Amino acid sequence: MKIKKITFQGWKNCIELTNGEFRIVVTTEVGPRIVGAFLGKGENLLYLDKKLLGTSNQKVWTNYGGHRIWHAPEDSVRSYCPDSHKVVAAELRDGGVAFMAPREELTGIVKTINVYPEGENSFRIEHQIRNEGLWDIEAAAWGITQLMPGGTAILPQNRGPEGLVPNRSVNFWPYANPTDSRFVFGDQFVLVKQTAKGKPTKIGLNSAEGWCAYINKNTAFIKQYEYFDENEYPDLGSSIEVYTEGGYLELETLGPLAILEPGDEVTHCEYWTAAEVEPMPLNCDEDVINMLGIEENDECCDDDCCCHDHEEEKKPAKKAAKKAAKKADSKAAAKKDGAKKAADKNTAKKAPAKKAAKKAK
Repeated sequence: MKIKKITFQGWKNCIELTNGEFRIVVTTEVGPRIVGAFLGKGENLLYLDKKLLGTSNQKVWTNYGGHRIWHAPEDSVRSYCPDSHKVVAAELRDGGVAFMAPREELTGIVKTINVYPEGENSFRIEHQIRNEGLWDIEAAAWGITQLMPGGTAILPQNRGPEGLVPNRSVNFWPYANPTDSRFVFGDQFVLVKQTAKGKPTKIGLNSAEGWCAYINKNTAFIKQYEYFDENEYPDLGSSIEVYTEGGYLELETLGPLAILEPGDEVTHCEYWTAAEVEPMPLNCDEDVINMLGIEENDECCDDDCCCHDHEEEKKPAKKAAKKAAKKADSKAAAKKDGAKKAADKNTAKKAPAKKAAKKAK
């Protein structure tokens, strides 16, 4: 991972972190907030309020945009503590960078975002809240990403064997209308479309699938997270949530609720991947499956089934990211060395055995 200090959108002393073709920018003037996410030479995937670019030292909570850490459940006072103070950035021994905010006077909570490289073209984003107050608190770490308008959020529903009890739920906020045309309810996914004139609305799912995504133009932004079956989640059991209004869409994941005694801390991890995809309308389950290259696996099984030995293959987001990354790598290789590719092709025609060996490798 490459790390350098830059000025970004008027904020000085920002930290840019690059891993392969994916790079993110974190401001140290406010937050902690991630204010930039770029795939290659593409545009910023994150929404920022243009009127607030480069500003800081606001006395009230300010919606700058980008990605932030909160603690759930949402409260009109506790959640909206000002976060316009400078953030301390420090490189970690294991290759990451920590961004720590000052202790919140009202709540006694200290918020930290740790960023690590995770494979190729991916980052691990750790959301850490620590109780430095005088009393126990119940809270969950909460990662909220504001994304540019015009895209579609993909929320996977729980999949599994048929049973006699329910295994999935959809939660609506008081201002959300279930008949809103921005919601598309499939058997495998719930889609939320971001529209320019949309009124505020919010939805949450008890998704155990461990991923969610936002497709905008030709880019897929994918978040993965770990789900804990036996733990209680905020907001009627929501592990993923989407809030949207006219200007942006928030793609949110939550950790389970925990009792934090003074000095305790809890961490919720997201794994970010950005990948190039073919632009297409998303109106049903089949569209999502085709776009992300997800293989349907409706047959599942008891604890002895062999599919439990292949957790990596059960992650649609990982499969989609690998597919897109492989496509991007092939495209880049062809662009850099087109002549060599043509020569290899001609050689392969003369030597079928060599071509087969290379393909197997």
